[in-house]
Amino acid sequence: MRGRAWVVALVLVSFAPAALATTRLTILYTNDLHARVERLESLAGLIADERRAGDPVLLLDAGDAWQDFRSPLPIVWGSEETAAWMSRVGYDAMAVGNHDLYLGAEQLASLASRAGFPLLCANLIPWASERAPFVPFTVVEQGGLRILVVGLITGDLLPYADFPWLRYEEPGVALRDALRAAEGLPRDLVVVLCHLPLAEARRLAEDVPGVDVFVTGHSHEATPEPLRVGSSLIVQSRPFGLALGRLRIEWNPAGSGPELVDNTLLDSASAAVDVRPGLERLAGLGLLLAGLVTLFLL
Repeated sequence: MRGRAWVVALVLVSFAPAALATTRLTILYTNDLHARVERLESLAGLIADERRAGDPVLLLDAGDAWQDFRSPLPIVWGSEETAAWMSRVGYDAMAVGNHDLYLGAEQLASLASRAGFPLLCANLIPWASERAPFVPFTVVEQGGLRILVVGLITGDLLPYADFPWLRYEEPGVALRDALRAAEGLPRDLVVVLCHLPLAEARRLAEDVPGVDVFVTGHSHEATPEPLRVGSSLIVQSRPFGLALGRLRIEWNPAGSGPELVDNTLLDSASAAVDVRPGLERLAGLGLLLAGLVTLFLL
């Protein structure tokens, strides 16, 4: 019996390090790209460098990637270019931002259907007869870790007239509902992609336990050092593609949350872009508008 006990003890000891092994994960994040296509080539290089570094990479965007009414070219051309680029470099998920909704229901649905990643929003609820081009959450597997990613959007400046079939819900209520709905899904980490300012994300972290990382946006802030609320980490990169956020964490199944390794905002560079397709489309829209005005005046 004593010999058998030693055998059992040796087996348990040999398996214990594997069972409690620490996994390192790199979360790369952008927010508020606003279709700044001149930054995409540089961002792609930074993303490729991080993937070559060897650690598993989760690539996320916190919304407002596809539209910006402050510049005419992103409106008529940049959204499609940015969405196609995000698919090529392998984003894992993107939150819907209020600017993305300004594209209108038809164009947003078209871009979402062609994207190679899920569009997320848990607090815009479609009526039963309607189908939204986004889902509340998804599960992504990277480096053996199963990561539940939930999307949230701000209530500021939403184009309700364009989406009368969507009902807005407070982020805290929607986040609790999403976490309950995902209870049956196996997961090791919970990441919330929230198109919300840092202050609102901090309140969410205080009110809704169980979230490991909040990747935020909308307020055009930056976190050289992540905010920490309890065991939750909160980050936001710079807007307009000026930087790629890199949050490196370590996860241990015996721990109480992710351990921060480091967080860095990696500066991108601007590059010349052939904008002729956008200018041609803009000119075409101008001619169409001029023709309609002429017909109206005749």
